[in-house]
Order: sequence, then C-alpha cells, then structure tokens
Amino acid sequence: MFRRWLLALGKWTAALGMIAGGLAVAWIVHEEMRAERELEGDQETIATPRRVRDGEVELGTEAAERYGLVEAPAKAATWIDRVTVHGEVIADPRATVEVRSTSAGMLRADPSTPWPSPGNRVRAGQVLGWIDDRVAPQDRLTLQDNLNQARLRKQGADKVVELNRERVRRIESVSKSQIVPGQQLDDARVVLAEAETQLAIAAAAVDLWARALDEIDRPGHRETTTFSQPIVSPGDGEVTEVHARPGMSIEAGGAVAQLVDFRHALIRLDLPPERLAAGPLGPVRVESIASGSATVEAVPVGPAPRVDAASQLVGYWFETSANRPGTEADAGETPWRPGLRVRALMGLHENPRDSAVAVPLGSVLSFQGRTLVYVRESPGKFRRREVRILGREGDSYLLQTRRKPDPTGLDPGEIVVHRGAQILLSEEFRGGSDDD
Repeated sequence: MFRRWLLALGKWTAALGMIAGGLAVAWIVHEEMRAERELEGDQETIATPRRVRDGEVELGTEAAERYGLVEAPAKAATWIDRVTVHGEVIADPRATVEVRSTSAGMLRADPSTPWPSPGNRVRAGQVLGWIDDRVAPQDRLTLQDNLNQARLRKQGADKVVELNRERVRRIESVSKSQIVPGQQLDDARVVLAEAETQLAIAAAAVDLWARALDEIDRPGHRETTTFSQPIVSPGDGEVTEVHARPGMSIEAGGAVAQLVDFRHALIRLDLPPERLAAGPLGPVRVESIASGSATVEAVPVGPAPRVDAASQLVGYWFETSANRPGTEADAGETPWRPGLRVRALMGLHENPRDSAVAVPLGSVLSFQGRTLVYVRESPGKFRRREVRILGREGDSYLLQTRRKPDPTGLDPGEIVVHRGAQILLSEEFRGGSDDD
C-alpha cells in the first residue's frame, strides 16, 4: 500500500511540474511581447510627434505644401434673412396650342412627313397632314344638278352654233352674186361667234362640274387641293396629345393634336405669410429639388387664382427671364416640365440686415455638432475657429462676422484653408481627444 501511495505522489508531482513549466513559458512570452509593443510605441511616437499646442496645428510650410493645403481670404459680404419657399412647374397656357381641323373630312398623312406622335417636336408652319373634305349628300346632289344643267346648256349651245354656221354658209353662197348685202353676212358672222362663245362656256362648266364630282368620289390621295386642306402647325412645340389618326373622319374644328412649348415654363411658388408681409416681390433664383444644379432666374407675374388647399399658402406665378416678351428661350432640351418640384430662397427685407463674410464651400467642416474653419495665423500654423453659417450663395458659404467678446466668427481678410482642411482636423484630433 505504501508503494502505491509513493507512485501516486510521483504522478501528482510530475503533473504539477509540467503545469508550472507551462505557466513559466507563457509568462516569459508575454513579457517579451509587451517589451516589443513598448518599443514599437516609442518608435511611433518619435516618428510622428503630435504638432498641436494650445489649439494650434503647426505643420510647417513644407508639410503644408506636401499635404496640398490651399488657402483663400474671407471676403466681405452682406446677408439678408431669407426663407425657403417651395412650388412646382405648371403648364403655361401661352405656350400650349391645339391643332384643329379647318373643315370636315377624312384625315390623311403627308407623304413627306410622318404623322405627329407624342414626343415629336414640330415647327411653326409645318404641314402635319391633310384633310380630304367630306361632301354632304345634299351638296353632292347640288353638284350633280349643276353638271346636268351644264350639259343641257352645252347641247343647246351646240345646236345654236350649228344653225348659225349653216346660216353663214347660205349667206356666203349667195353673197357672191351680190343679191344679199355684205352687212347681212357680217351680222351673221357676229351671231355665230357669240354662239361659239356660249358653247365654250357651257363646255368648260361641264368639264368643271364633272371633275369636281370625280374628285370627291376618288378614294385616297386627291390630285388637287380643291377638296383637300393642309393641317398646319400653329406654333413651335412638342406633341403631348394626339386626338386623331390618318383614316379617321373629323368634323370642322375637331382637335387633331396638342402642342406644348416647354421652353416657356410657368412656376408657381407658395409664399408664407412672413414673405407676403415683407414687401413687393422681385426676381428670384429657382432651383429644381430633384437636381440642385438646374437653376433658373424667374420674375413675378402675379398671384395664382387659388390658395393651396393643403398648405393654405398663397401662390404666385413666376416666369423665367428667357420667356419674357421679346426674348427667345433656348431651343435645346429642358428639364423644366410641368409637375417638377422646385424651391427658392426669398429675402425677408429689401435692404441687407447683417454683415457677413464669404468663404469657399470646402472651408467649412462639421465636427461633434460644431461648424469649424481653420484660420492661418502664420505660414504653416493654423488655428481652429467655430463659425455660424448664415446661408449659401453659389460656391460660397456666408458666415457671421466676428463680434467681440464672442470668439467665434471671421473677419474679412482672414485667411482660411478651403482645400485640405480635413487634414488639419484629423491631425488635431488624431489622438481621439479634444484639446479645448
């Protein structure tokens, strides 16, 4: 039994020794790795020392050039309190025309021009098609009656001419013997000429009425325009609706198509009460909500006839400057189509109420809920400053000027970084802490 006890004790002693050896090896490896990390940290600190002191970022001129920092002065500007108004593009009735039939008949396409279809652009005076006039049964009976009368007159004129010719021959045969005086022969010849004239008139009438009947009875293309009228576009525009097709019967005044010239856009803006109380309206810059880059200058025309039922705001109509009388709009494609949602900034005062400075858009940064810019204090040295945005005009932000003792804001002429400002922000807060 003592022997078994010694054997068990040896096993436990060997197991404990192995565990202790493993722990020792693990501790040695841990200490070596910690030492290596500390050495790497010291090397990194030496290689990239922080260049921020008392809220300033000092890069030096060489580093600033290497990072590609670009600076620009803050320019003096004026600011008017503004309000954003919304609206939409509506169809301009002055730019909408309808193509209508001038007479009753059958529509026919022009051989040289395809029939109008939605989306096609047409010119003023362009022939869109033809109308083969439809003749009512009563009118056709009238034409047939006129033809019959003309034929009867021609038959009578033929007989009169034949009789007068026979008379002239008889007088000529006896006039050689001078039994009949020459005056009688001359009178007979005059009567014959008059009869021949009446016969020619009757023959022409028969030919005219016969051709008229043949023309109205001819199917398809008419050879003359006596009973066919061209359909002419009354103005420039784009086909938006087609009401009739070739081969269809149409009444006089019937609608064939509708044309809209989208170069002439009418804009309705719904104005809030504070803008209505601010004074008369002037030209505004309107931009598309779908595409902020699409902007156009518009001038007021007058109030809309109805208040917007949903917002209860008063609507005003504006037209683009290119559409005013005496001007010509761009003939190219335009995004200003009815239904397009738009917006505009409108001033609440006639005169500038506040001074401001203008800086490029890239100068302004947003960090932890604050709006910041970096001001150059000396070459290669920059200080962060908090600012307040008043608005935007084109490619610039309008910022509030500096007011003592308030440390925020900018003074005109101060140099700000407008390209690469994010590099300065990253450098200042590289360690994840705010130095303020």
